[in-house]
Amino acid sequence: MKELVEKAKALEEQLSTIEKELYQTKNRSGQDPLNFPIKLTNKLGHLNSLVSMGDFAPTEQDIAVKNELSGQIKKQLEAFNTILNDEVKAFNTAFNAKQLNYLFVED
Repeated sequence: MKELVEKAKALEEQLSTIEKELYQTKNRSGQDPLNFPIKLTNKLGHLNSLVSMGDFAPTEQDIAVKNELSGQIKKQLEAFNTILNDEVKAFNTAFNAKQLNYLFVED
């Protein structure tokens, strides 16, 4: 069981790292955004908000920033999908091989 627990903790850390790159998880109060920097999804959302305010098409710089942020987000999502498709699948296989009685309903 120790091996499965360690693998579960490692998976949690990997997924948490990706989440923290995409979204600021430390925000709890209204002032926390002042103390903790915004992350990729918030940056892209804010850029979208700023671009939509104007009467003109987005500038080349706006598009370049969008492309850079989108690329960074895509990289994180690819890492997330790799973890889900490979490591979580392997974890589930190892877990099921133990044939544990982990979920049951009492009468």
